[in-house]
Amino acid sequence: MAQLSISKVGLGGYEFEDDPDWAGAREVLTTAIDAGIDWLDTAESYFDGMNELTIGRALRDIGAEMTISTKVAPAPDGTGFGDAQIRTACETSLERLGVERVDMYLLHWPDPSGIPLEETWASMRRLVDDDLVAHVGLSNFDRADVERCLRIGPVDLLQEGLSPIDHLETRDLARWCAERGIAVVTYEPLANGMLAGAIRTPEDVARVVGEDYADWPFWQRLFSPGRFERSQAVAEGIRAVAERIGRSPAQVAIAWGFHQPGVTATLVGSRSPEHVRDDAEAASIALSESDLAELDALIPLGPAFAEEA
Repeated sequence: MAQLSISKVGLGGYEFEDDPDWAGAREVLTTAIDAGIDWLDTAESYFDGMNELTIGRALRDIGAEMTISTKVAPAPDGTGFGDAQIRTACETSLERLGVERVDMYLLHWPDPSGIPLEETWASMRRLVDDDLVAHVGLSNFDRADVERCLRIGPVDLLQEGLSPIDHLETRDLARWCAERGIAVVTYEPLANGMLAGAIRTPEDVARVVGEDYADWPFWQRLFSPGRFERSQAVAEGIRAVAERIGRSPAQVAIAWGFHQPGVTATLVGSRSPEHVRDDAEAASIALSESDLAELDALIPLGPAFAEEA
């Protein structure tokens, strides 16, 4: 099987509208491709499959091909992790996307229903054997789960969150994966807009994230009282580095992510072609050792260390 080869920056499809005729999808995809992004990520659970439909139709409309990553979720939010369910979910995603084989197929998050992970992983590997999938992986699983899967068959990639203020444990996991030839793709590099400068006051959270933000776990981690100020301190530090090297804060935060040992690529998502173009340019940034040291020195100021402050 060919080694996974993708651009450093990938396009997160979650931000797309749930309307397959949404013209904005074509514009965003065209911009991403022109900017050097050659792959995108979606999932069956995004807008109940409508996200896959939107992406598939938009790619056909612009006459372009991209490497595609999609995911199956456990029931009841997704099709489920049983053997027949895995097969059905994959075939349905292929149909919605309008492709004969998907490049990357992942388990979206752990299944609490009791289906043994080993059985589910054997089902995933059969998709590879049947040439429906090129690479299989895990999203939001820990090292112990990866080890369980490795006893059944290869794990090609792992998808986990990572930014200078969130999901910091992914750094150790990425190094461990690199030693085993497992690609690591990270998401949420801008911490829901905080590190891009979109959120500068607590009031901005509702505007950028949505009115129900307080129900989301990341609000407690990043934006709750006492943590928002720490998140903002890191964001201000990144902005200072960005100004010094002549880049945008978003570009610096994204580049920090794929400069971490073991990280293969980083996902970015936006409905704005301008933001996508700016984010894609992060792939050309080679942060110096002093740049990285300055950015790493900001991390202890962040919300993950609030209880230690």
